[in-house]
Amino acid sequence: NRWIDEMVDSIGFRVRGNTSRVSAKKSFKVSFNTFVPGREFYGVDKMNLNGEHNDPSIVRSKLCWDAFNAIGMRSSRAAHTKVYINDVYYGLYISVEHIDDEFLEKHFADDTGNLWKCLYPADLNDLGSDPAVYRDLEDNGRPVYELKTNEEANDFSQLARLIQVINNTPDATLPDSVEHLLDVTGVLQYTAMNVLLGSWDDYWSLANNYYLYYEPARDRFTLIPYDYDNTFGIDWFDVDWTSVDPYNFPKVVDGYRPLVERLLDNAQYADLYTHFLEFYNDNVLDLTRWEARIDSLRAMIAPAAAADTFRTLDYNFSYDDFWNSYAVTGYTNQHVKRGLKEFIQARHNTLPAQLNYTGAPPVIYAVDWSPANPGATDSILVDVAAFASEGLAGVTALFLPDNATDTLYYPVSANPVFSTLRVEDIDRWRAMLPPIGAAGGGKLWIRAEDEQGQMQTYPRSGSIQIQTPVEVSGPVINEFMADNDNVVQDPAGDYDDWLELYNHRVEPFLFTGCYLTDKPDNLTKWQFSQDSLILQPGEYLVVWCDEDEDQPGVHTNFKLSKSGEFLALVAPDGVSVIDSLSFGAQETDLAYGRYPDGGEGWSFLDPTPGYPNQPVNVHGDPKEPDTFTLAAYPNPFNPTTTIDYTIPEPGAVTISIFNLRGERVWEHHQFHTKAGPDNLQWSGVDESGQSVSAGVYFVRINATDLTRMVKVTLLK
Repeated sequence: NRWIDEMVDSIGFRVRGNTSRVSAKKSFKVSFNTFVPGREFYGVDKMNLNGEHNDPSIVRSKLCWDAFNAIGMRSSRAAHTKVYINDVYYGLYISVEHIDDEFLEKHFADDTGNLWKCLYPADLNDLGSDPAVYRDLEDNGRPVYELKTNEEANDFSQLARLIQVINNTPDATLPDSVEHLLDVTGVLQYTAMNVLLGSWDDYWSLANNYYLYYEPARDRFTLIPYDYDNTFGIDWFDVDWTSVDPYNFPKVVDGYRPLVERLLDNAQYADLYTHFLEFYNDNVLDLTRWEARIDSLRAMIAPAAAADTFRTLDYNFSYDDFWNSYAVTGYTNQHVKRGLKEFIQARHNTLPAQLNYTGAPPVIYAVDWSPANPGATDSILVDVAAFASEGLAGVTALFLPDNATDTLYYPVSANPVFSTLRVEDIDRWRAMLPPIGAAGGGKLWIRAEDEQGQMQTYPRSGSIQIQTPVEVSGPVINEFMADNDNVVQDPAGDYDDWLELYNHRVEPFLFTGCYLTDKPDNLTKWQFSQDSLILQPGEYLVVWCDEDEDQPGVHTNFKLSKSGEFLALVAPDGVSVIDSLSFGAQETDLAYGRYPDGGEGWSFLDPTPGYPNQPVNVHGDPKEPDTFTLAAYPNPFNPTTTIDYTIPEPGAVTISIFNLRGERVWEHHQFHTKAGPDNLQWSGVDESGQSVSAGVYFVRINATDLTRMVKVTLLK
């Protein structure tokens, strides 16, 4: 980032990679928290600097990561960077986002589960039901399935369970079993993209280079792509990857690959996979859609590549090789069998004649609803992604309210979003369910029928449970500290994040069984499991948010974000929110809380965990928090919502809008705003003026030292 000019000391620095370790142009890993536990640099604790010594274009993996992100898969981001070590230019690199706890926090509602890095020979074949077999499996002294989170527990039981399911479940019951445990859609999308990208250094061909994440709250595995320098015509095996059979991908290493092959043995999954291949070939791999972007990247990085002398040391790639390796025709050098554009064009042209649909029943492959935790008066928007090779005749939502005997039927209408690279948006159907009232609930199913009368229900067994909260009176989140550098120590002597709960009621409150969360789409992220944890009237409870649950005191399985996020205290039913807030960017070594205790106004405070709150003057005169407000209406909205706000004194105001990943999508600055009420409108667009997708967004206002945040829902 050209706006960052900072120095960081005491970092970890090492050579990384497997085959790239012996290359002349090394790849490196930079760690900001090796010697300073918990430290991050702009939200990053590790950086992967890839030398791309195999690729004369120094762009292939960057294009792959861009493609995965464009289609909506959970995957790393990547950017080119010039690397200097001790003021010596070591060349042009690609910085690839590390897959770690920060990655999980950004992409998953529950980021507390096990993450496995899977390297050759990680074929997921059945070696028995004992988890220790997979834990101890090694190749040349390196773990095949390496646990990257929750290492102390070292629990491989869920991985062993997945392997048993995909290998040993009978064909007739496999779809029901595997859909409960695995993101089948993601696996098929990953497989289709690898075929199109010519990525043989993957699960299907080499049993290599992927991550598996187990999300406890959903009891579900997700496959995460990894390592994409051997793509787009790079080949060591005399295979023409532009024309390989997409249903019989060549195996660099022989063996059974149950995660792909068992899925493709099922006609419904085979048709869905074919649909993904066809859609991505038409909309992602088409050179007319890529060429301007490719040329722009080449022009941008060419000066850095020309000056990169390390780039020439492994395969004698010249600057002409860099430039010509992008060619549409005629380029080949050693293991680079085709130019980048030539590969894209050839793979795009050969695929259509290879595609084959079976005429299987329809597949419902994604279902989402909003709000995820509806209130008593909220209508429920249900989005369905469905496909049938014979054509869809219709989709229906079925809802059985609790304590009722008659199932309600709601029509679902085709509602595609065009000009998108997300196949789920093209295949989208939408229904609106009316509010179900306070403490209401029921079971939801989706049914799809094709033009031949074949039907499929989602889920295949069980149902989607919808429940609305009840009003619960209880303690409030009274104070918290999200950037505790050197002020407040926990019982173990660490300077960790914390929050304070305050019982402003006249009766005691039992916390046992309640939840705390920092995820609006996962209200049960962490539970108070302590026996008889009771807070008396007027008392405070300090909770350490540090992921150190084994330490003395009350510790959660999540940390707080200095840049701002959501916090909630939730009743034991898992849906009724007792108290919540969305906060913005925080100040180092200052708390943020209510003043007075239990009141409605929030401001920066001197940290007083366990004691009455004390206001602090950060940038001048004291402010009146109750004259600082933020609201949005209508909410939910389509196409425009009005953002109403009030500020207590004249000054600069910034209105920012973030998606659920914490990415800023839109921002508005006013530099000479007068005190009092004002408003502006947001019409659901990003900073380039393009429409954003439907979903939940956070509106944040910053005015001097004050911050407010409100949640809005965009419907389409």
